[in-house]
Amino acid sequence: MSTGYPTPSSWPTSVQTSFGTSKKTGVDFSVLVDEIERLTQQAKSKIGNIRSKGSAMSIGDMFDLQMAMNKLQQFSEMSTSVISAMNTSVNSMARNVKG
Repeated sequence: MSTGYPTPSSWPTSVQTSFGTSKKTGVDFSVLVDEIERLTQQAKSKIGNIRSKGSAMSIGDMFDLQMAMNKLQQFSEMSTSVISAMNTSVNSMARNVKG
């Protein structure tokens, strides 16, 4: 069953350069940013639909909005965790190289 979300294995590496014998690669974070922007637009659209209905909104609309906001929050949190983990690992490698 496909969720429609990109999987980590499909995230492309964006930068590949070489310095002497060492090769450096980077991760293309545009996949994360694009997905967060898509989920943000989806939530805004649901808010606009609820606003246009005024007092005629249903419980289903509210649950739908809650689910969209939950997906956005989880994806934003996951993206922050991934970037933080990468930053921590790079800092750790840099600290070990100094010695």
